[in-house]
Amino acid sequence: MFMGTGSYAYINPEMLKLAREQCGYSIEQAVKTHLTPEKLEKAERGEVRLTFKQFLTLANKYKRPPAFFYLKSPPEEEFPEDFRTIQAGEIKFGPILREHIKKIKEKRKLAITYQLYDQKFDYSYIKLITIDSKPESVANIILKFLKIDMKTRASWKTKYDAFNKWKNVIEEKGILVFQISGVSVRDEMRGFSISEIPYPTIVLNRSDSPLGRIFTLIHELCHLMLKKGGICTTKKVDEDQFEIERFCNAVAGAVLVPKADLLDIRNIENYDSSKTWTDIELDQLKKIFWASYEVILRRLLNFNKTNKKFYQKKRNEWQRLPLPAQRGGPPPYKKVLSGNSRNYIRIVLDAMYEGQITMHEASYYLDMNLKYLSKLEENLQS
Repeated sequence: MFMGTGSYAYINPEMLKLAREQCGYSIEQAVKTHLTPEKLEKAERGEVRLTFKQFLTLANKYKRPPAFFYLKSPPEEEFPEDFRTIQAGEIKFGPILREHIKKIKEKRKLAITYQLYDQKFDYSYIKLITIDSKPESVANIILKFLKIDMKTRASWKTKYDAFNKWKNVIEEKGILVFQISGVSVRDEMRGFSISEIPYPTIVLNRSDSPLGRIFTLIHELCHLMLKKGGICTTKKVDEDQFEIERFCNAVAGAVLVPKADLLDIRNIENYDSSKTWTDIELDQLKKIFWASYEVILRRLLNFNKTNKKFYQKKRNEWQRLPLPAQRGGPPPYKKVLSGNSRNYIRIVLDAMYEGQITMHEASYYLDMNLKYLSKLEENLQS
């Protein structure tokens, strides 16, 4: 037991402070009603001991196992190189995001271990481009690579059709695409990527809108083609990283709203920078390209079909809008299908049926109780 002498927890004060800081909590946010700020400050300095009950309450809030607080020093956290760079800046990974990163790495490692259950992929697109490439040229490469043209987009009826098609064609290139929950889009991340091969990986935030996730998919694909994986946030960190983010944003915009197709739409070529666009007009364009209002308006600005003042005004309006409400979750097997690449799911199932991993391990790697297995397999084939 960890209790030590009496009812007090003899934990490492440095680990107590580290756990709080990694969560991004102030002293006041951490204590709420079960502890005074003064006592927590003293406990972090090692001047007083927390009761075991107080300690367990904090451990639960910080989402850390009790054993973590008894360590003599922080454990090595094996984030990809780009993650460590950003971590040194303003971006703080909360405990849920940290757990997701750890689990994604485990999933990718399993896929690599049992890749014989999957087809072979050509990864020559990794490091195919550089930061000096022209975004419009890179966009053309991506559109040809993924075989997404305007005729294909015209067949989509909803933003979910659009998202699923983009996700599927990217997965077909040997990229693992995962979706995670419980992480703030605005404060932590929109997506992240790991550019190593085999199985480069893109991770999306379910809290984002479908059109927002499409943009992040293309943005992160650009990261992979640069061979510079990392985390996509709304915050500026350092200049080099900012240049990469700006480049990937420009490429994603050009992929989603190709210049020739935009200017080919009736009357658009005739507009100039004095044009202000109504939401109805932008909505019509959204359903042609399946891109967000902001992406479309940014592309119009690029080609002098509106002005910066109007663009900034509309952008500020949209950023003040609340994020889409999260509905009740789908059945577990559907959550597995949407949250994991189909080739990854097949690898896990094949490894289980071949006796390479146990049913318990398969349940862990799929994040699903195996009582839903028949439903998962039935829908995996469709």
